[in-house]
Amino acid sequence: MNRNEYKQQFYKDHYERIHLVVPKGMKDIIKTLASEKGMSINAYLQDLIRKDQEGMFDTMQIAEKNREQIMSLTGNTHDGYDIIFKDGSKTHCRTKLEVRKAVIAHCTE
Repeated sequence: MNRNEYKQQFYKDHYERIHLVVPKGMKDIIKTLASEKGMSINAYLQDLIRKDQEGMFDTMQIAEKNREQIMSLTGNTHDGYDIIFKDGSKTHCRTKLEVRKAVIAHCTE
């Protein structure tokens, strides 16, 4: 396997692509906002998502030490909450209390 093939396989194994469509002119706005923070557009969007997740973690009262184990936490009081941990395991919870208990259980395994 040559270097190019290796890099392509590495990216295929470790990353996913998202095709993002924005209204005309918005790309320049996003690019400017990112560059003002010294970030690429990709890093800027990932930072915004992390900040949004932090808000959810705060709402759920998840301990700082456990937050680093969570890749994603989404949902609402009506549909319940989905937790995806960095090790790939997933859990669905109906209440915020169940979320806290599931996170604690997962992190103390």
